This record gives sequence, C-alpha cells and structure tokens, in this order.
Amino acid sequence: MSRCLIAAPDEPGDWPAWRDGLKAWRQSCGLAGANPAHDWVGRCFTAHKILLWDERFLDRESGRWLVEDYVDAFEARFGSLDCVILWHAYPNLGFDQRNQFDFWRNMPGGLEGLTGMITCLHARGSRVLLAYNPWDVATRREGRDDAACLADLVTELDADGLYLDTLSSAGRDLAAALEDARPGIVLQSQAPVPPERLADHRMGWAESWDDSWAPGVLANRILDRHHMIHVVRRWMADHTPEIQLAWMNGAGMVVWENIFGSWNGWRDRDAVQWKLASRVLRRWSRHFTEGVWTPLARMPAPGVFASSWELDGVRLWTLVNRNRKPVPGIRLPVDAPTACEPLAGRQLAVNDNRVAIDIPAVGLGAVIEETVESDFLEGQAQRYRQLDHSPHGPSCLVPRARALAKNPGSAKAPNGMVRVTGGVYVRRTRFRVRECGMYESARAGESADLVLPGLHSMVSLEFREELSPYAIDRHSVTVAAFRRFVEETGYSPDTPGFFLEPGAGPREPVTRVDPDDARAYASWLGRRLPTEAEWQRAAEDGLLDDDPVHVWNWTEPEMSDGRTRFCIVKGGSHHHLTASDWYADGGAHDAAFAAKYLLMWPGLDRCATIGFRTAIDLRVPPQAT
Repeated sequence: MSRCLIAAPDEPGDWPAWRDGLKAWRQSCGLAGANPAHDWVGRCFTAHKILLWDERFLDRESGRWLVEDYVDAFEARFGSLDCVILWHAYPNLGFDQRNQFDFWRNMPGGLEGLTGMITCLHARGSRVLLAYNPWDVATRREGRDDAACLADLVTELDADGLYLDTLSSAGRDLAAALEDARPGIVLQSQAPVPPERLADHRMGWAESWDDSWAPGVLANRILDRHHMIHVVRRWMADHTPEIQLAWMNGAGMVVWENIFGSWNGWRDRDAVQWKLASRVLRRWSRHFTEGVWTPLARMPAPGVFASSWELDGVRLWTLVNRNRKPVPGIRLPVDAPTACEPLAGRQLAVNDNRVAIDIPAVGLGAVIEETVESDFLEGQAQRYRQLDHSPHGPSCLVPRARALAKNPGSAKAPNGMVRVTGGVYVRRTRFRVRECGMYESARAGESADLVLPGLHSMVSLEFREELSPYAIDRHSVTVAAFRRFVEETGYSPDTPGFFLEPGAGPREPVTRVDPDDARAYASWLGRRLPTEAEWQRAAEDGLLDDDPVHVWNWTEPEMSDGRTRFCIVKGGSHHHLTASDWYADGGAHDAAFAAKYLLMWPGLDRCATIGFRTAIDLRVPPQAT
C-alpha cells in the first residue's frame, strides 16, 4: 500500500473486500490518541502558504503587514482561511551567511512586528504555522541546535505549529522540545507522516500521488481520522483532481498560488468549487473526523462515485463525477424524511426513500439526510450559480519593469568608467532553473509531480537588443566612495541592515545596499544603474576588472508581477554554499550567468554579497557636415 494514497479497484464488486483490507490494516497499525488541544485541526480544511514578501501582504514602504486586506481578498475568493503557513527565507537563503532565523528576526518590525501580524491573523480566525528549513545547515550557526531556536521562536511569536519543509516527520528531540516549550503545538510534515508518528504529527501534506479511476483513500486519513491531510499540487493549472481527492477523503487543501516567487494562480472555477466544498466540510466536520466512513459505498451512475459518512443517525453522502460531461438525475437512497444538497444549496424531494441530484462535469455532489438551515443553503446556492460563469483558465501574470532612471548623459566616459559602443547586441544568458523562475514565473504546465521539471539544471536564453553608447564603472563601487556619498548628502535609511558596519575595508566593494540605496548613489553622480545587457556586454568585452572581494552586482530593471518584486544580479561572489541544492547561487561566474534575487524590504534586501556599479549614457557627438 502507498504511504500516501491507497488506490481503489475499478470494479464495484471488488470494493467490499478492499474495504475489509483497509479495516484490517488500520487495526494492525493501532490508533493515535486524540489530544483536546488539537481539536481545531479537525476543522482546518483550507490552508494557505503566504510568502512574506508578497506585495499584497506587505507594504514595503511602511513595513506594515496588510493582514486585513489580504485575508478579506482571500476569503472572498476561497472561503474561510483556517490556517496559514508563513514562508520567509528560501529562495534567497544562501546568497550570504544569514540563516533562516536571521530572516525571521529581520522582518519588518522584527519579532515584535511578526507577533503583531500573527495576532491579527488569530483575530481573523486563522491558525499560524512557521516554516522550518531543516536543510539549512551551512549558513551562520546559532551556537545551539535548531530545536532550541525553534522552541523559542514559536513561543515568542505565539505560533500554533511548525511546517516541516522536505520532512516526513520531525526528529524526536525536536518534537519534544517544541511540545515542552508550547504544549499542544501542531507539526505538519511535507511528506506523508509514518504511521508510528501520527500521534505527534497532527497534519501532513498529500503532494505526490496517483489516484485510481475509482477514488482512492489517503492512507493516514484511514489510520487516524483526527490527522488532517492537506492535498496540494503546486504546479498544476487544473486543481480538479486535488479537490476531488480531498472531497472524497474529508480532507483539506493547500491554496498555494505564489510558489516561491513564481505565480500559478488558481482558476476561478476551482476557487468557487473549493469554497463550496470547504463550507460543507467545515459545517459537518464531526462526520469526517468521528463518523463511520464507508469509502466507495456505491456507484450510482457510470463514472460517478459515492462515499458515505454517518454520525448520530445522520448520513452524509459525498460524490464525484469523473466524466467530462454533466450527469443529471443521480439517484441515492436516504433513510430520513428530509434531505438537502448542501453544495448546490437546495432542498431535495424524497420519493420512495430516494433523492435525485445533478453533478456538473468533473464536479462534486453531496446529500445530507437532515434539515439544514435556510441561511446556509441560500449562501451555497448563490455561490453554486457562479460555477457556470467562472472561466476555466488559470490566472497568469506577466512581470512589469520599473521605469529606468534618466540621466543627462556625458560626452565622454568619466574617470573610473569605460566606454561601450552601442548597436545590436545578441545576449546569451545562462541561469540555473529554480522554483522562483527567472524573468517570468516557472511554469510546469500540467505536471503532477511536486518537483519542477528540469529543477537545478542550466538553461540558456538568447535576446536581441539595441544598446545606445554608455559608460560603466570598471570596478564595483567601494566602501570609501559610498561612505563619501553618505557623509556629503546625509543619506541615512531608517531600516536595519545598512552597509555601515565595522570591518569592511575602504577599497572593498560596498555591500548591504539595496537597489534603492544604489540608485540614490548613482543619482547623486548624475548616473544610473546598468541594465543586465549593459553589464554583460561590458564584461564580455573584458572591460570589467575583478574586485578585491568578488560580489554580485545589482542590475536594472527591477521587475514585479504585482505579487513578487525582483532584480537580476550578475557576476557571482566569493560566497558559495554547496551543502544543499536549495541554497541560492553562489561562487564566481562568467558574464553570461545570471541569478534572480527576490526583493522584500530594505532590511532583508541588503545582502552581504551584493554590490553595484553605475552607468551613464554617452552623448553621440553631432555629425560633421
């Protein structure tokens, strides 16, 4: 049997024996004891991964968390936000020595600001999990183990749980340290939790699975109905298979659209479908955690599958239609005088102990054998009508570039700068495939795998560009030069992480400056930052000398898709972490290599390995007549 999903036989005649096998397996594994502190997990059907640099969630200018606006927009589309996973460091982790805990500390407002943001999420009814990257072993060490750091962090931030990136379970020491620090804390694993660890891991993901034609069952949902599973396939454009799997297992979903800086928005139809389903799951949550579950109780029509959940004498049917066309008039038996269709929001006529419902193409159905309050049904009916008017296509975003700074230009290259002629330039750029994408979002099409195709491989692109004559600094701007700018102008950002720290030699490249700091310096000199093409052309022509300490360089333009801001950095650095492929690119590179750096706010954008050069337009002398 699969650790994640147990496939079902296609033939209905084989289902009773299949169910008997599930029951015997469950009894042989034993059951985890329920902890009252974890009761909320049974109602946690909609989880959402929030990237803390998302421009809808953070106002970069003020450093203010936009919790109310963000949650309002989410719930209008997907329904109640039961749980959020706060994601903070990857894919920028590894550009310098800052570790994952440094990223938490350097968020806007520091840990106090994060606590306030989490308090706001709690006030909106959302539980909060912090992300933990166990593969982060090569950055700056804390002087104590991760378990102690995480125990302090979840306590100080009043977090409800920890999301275990890449893990199937936490080490025993980590689980014990967290429970001692914050009794009742919830651990959620990315990979399926081993059966013997279900007692201390109350949530998990179902991210890699291959369902059968007759809907299968999630293994850990069979073993422990109080263990909440969130189904997710981050790269899929069509979330119908995930929704159907969650619906037939009384499980939850991860709504994840901003995938580490790559946008893969949900189709409106999928969002409406899950909003309807999650309201039913939440309203009858005890049926799904405590009721008698009969998977594949019957097949009322070809390609239509029904499971039942019975609690306190009330039966709930969940159905899926695998056909790509609607199936009307599906008849189901009922043992009550009244029944409702809670997805479509309508009362059903009971005739001869049977009811009939219609199910849309590749859609969901439900029957509850009891009377349901009219307010609930009317709300569902209103939402259900939206299914017919929701587009099927995914929400795509195209990055937009920040307008480049203007400068008056120069008749000749100033001291310390080199002249580059203009003309047509065919630029060949190489980069490593990462989940954050590059110039545009990484898109895997209809990939059902959790791994982006070609991840960590090298890719080359070719651009044909027209360059005007310009000049560019031969060396990166130095600490001494930037210090003179600060002293003469009084430039002093209010945010932490600024470059003026002891130990940097005056001739070394200035680092810990974000793109705005670099633009301010360039503007002071009547210059601007170079574009990626300008930087690469000069480097390929052998015009850029090596710096005493090799650092990346910021380039223009800054890009944004309305969710994620980023810049392309060039040149590489002396810093290179090889302990994990998940770390950002490091080491010195040739002129063609490029890396993507996600921008959040100055306190985190100022990186110890990124500096800059300036550029200036060169005026073309008038032609002699």
